[in-house]
Amino acid sequence: MKFIIIAISIILLFEQAGSNEPFVVLEYKGMSAAGSGLNKENVFIKNQNHSVVHKVQSGESLSSILDKYYGKSGLNMKVIEISIIEMNKHAFVRNNPHFLYAGKKLKIPSLNEIMNLVKNEKNVTNHNSSSKTNHIYFYGN
Repeated sequence: MKFIIIAISIILLFEQAGSNEPFVVLEYKGMSAAGSGLNKENVFIKNQNHSVVHKVQSGESLSSILDKYYGKSGLNMKVIEISIIEMNKHAFVRNNPHFLYAGKKLKIPSLNEIMNLVKNEKNVTNHNSSSKTNHIYFYGN
């Protein structure tokens, strides 16, 4: 992971500085996997086909559910949140993540299901607009 971050930094700095100017690459110690508190034993990370069904309890929020299943996984929680809302429209009032019905069953998707959802969203293009805001991008393993 450190190598990728350093390589990207070098490429970005090289493009900005030009080939004649020296540059310095600093390593940020906080980015190491050991110090970041990542849970490498998270079942969703270990098995990218793992999914579950969760029954929403009274007083639960979407963020607490996300933390329960995907907590400390290193995944982009906003992408996960949007994916869960998209796959479980019946459980939300007007697709609002802050209004979740108690007693509803949520499909907690696997990483492969999320990636397929994101890929399908990327393939749907609006020919009237060239804006990149119409796309969802997924970065990760």
